[in-house]
Amino acid sequence: MLLVASLFFIATLSLKLLFFTFAFIIINYFLGIWLQKKVETRWRIKVFWVTIFANVGILSFFKYINFFFENINFFTGFISPSLALPYLDILIPVGISYYTFQALGYLIRINRKAEKAEHNFVYFANYMIFFPKFLAGPVERSNLFLPQARAGVVFNADQVSDGLRLFLWGMFKKVVIGDNLGAPVNLLYNNIENYSGVMLMLVFVLQALHLYADFSGYTDMALGIAKTFGLKLTPNFNRPFFARNVGEFWRRWHISLSSWCNDFIFSPFIVKYRKAGNRAAIAGIFISFFVIGIWHGANWTFVAVGLLQGVAISYEFITKRKRLEIASKLNPKLVLYSSRLITFLFFCLTLVFFNSNHINDSWYFLSHMFQDVQFQLRGNRLIFDSSGFLIAIFAFSIVIVTEAMQEKGIDVAGKFLRKPRLVRWAGYYIMIAFIFYFSGSGESFVYLQF
Repeated sequence: MLLVASLFFIATLSLKLLFFTFAFIIINYFLGIWLQKKVETRWRIKVFWVTIFANVGILSFFKYINFFFENINFFTGFISPSLALPYLDILIPVGISYYTFQALGYLIRINRKAEKAEHNFVYFANYMIFFPKFLAGPVERSNLFLPQARAGVVFNADQVSDGLRLFLWGMFKKVVIGDNLGAPVNLLYNNIENYSGVMLMLVFVLQALHLYADFSGYTDMALGIAKTFGLKLTPNFNRPFFARNVGEFWRRWHISLSSWCNDFIFSPFIVKYRKAGNRAAIAGIFISFFVIGIWHGANWTFVAVGLLQGVAISYEFITKRKRLEIASKLNPKLVLYSSRLITFLFFCLTLVFFNSNHINDSWYFLSHMFQDVQFQLRGNRLIFDSSGFLIAIFAFSIVIVTEAMQEKGIDVAGKFLRKPRLVRWAGYYIMIAFIFYFSGSGESFVYLQF
């Protein structure tokens, strides 16, 4: 039933996408079985690299071929315009980055003999394209999903209720916060040369709130739907705005992607080159974050995001002992809150590149933030023509206060569920009313593009 639902879901997006995705599943189903048969033979390594290059080749063709041509044409343009390569008229299949990484993780684990190939096609297909996670993840692990599929599902009313509550919470974040804040963020980045000063400063901060509400809202909805079917997906967020450094931030943000890169890129790399010591660790950090950056899209802006993250984490790695020594001499609360603020502002900085259409737009943003600064709110061309902005900020304050309580170890959900039924249902209906009456501009999910 879940496989049929997933195929129907994809078909509503595009029949071409359905055929492509189904072919992709079949290819990897047989690649996994082929690799399993060769895992105890001398052909294992060759077969393994065939399976890896098959997946990376498909992803590279659809997602990066025109980016490659664009950069080749940039250099050949200095020689002769006639040497320019023609761009291909192809569309990037929705969700390809997610299910390609899932396939790669599955094949790597078979090669490591950490698990065996799945012979049940229905289970494998559900692992690849289970509809709640199809559009924007999380990047699920085969060793976590497939055992659940094999075990079967028993109806559990409490689990259904928990899933629906999580779905409602995610929709509240996405629609009330994400969509209302997405409007000014997208307006500015699509017309960036029309803005400077305070409006750039405002979006510098708003973009972080927008992306978090949008992406974590999607994830909560995906996890909520899966939970109603008795399946547990990988949590993707763990209160990232309370991180005290960039390394910790990535253990709290897009957890499924960062942990995937840690397990299948960083850790094997530093083990292989452990004789190089810290140099191997730093090289592994940069390689991992280059992959994270370029995974997001075929644009130099995403490469810049990855490199900035790599620089920050390498700095933290090299200076850890000295920073701890300095922090031990300062007020603990001052260290805690200043560390969180610096980490948040650094994330906002990287989002300038993440959201920009071109590298030049990023430089414009950063170079004009402190130009023509006029602190006036009336007549602000970005936000003050709508009550949606204030509603979104109010809603975000609810989210951040809830997370602050959870960060202190308070069981917020448990406290809420122990309230009288009237209070609980009043809370549900208030949230539903906010979704219906204060929804934003209906923006698509940000991570849908990846």
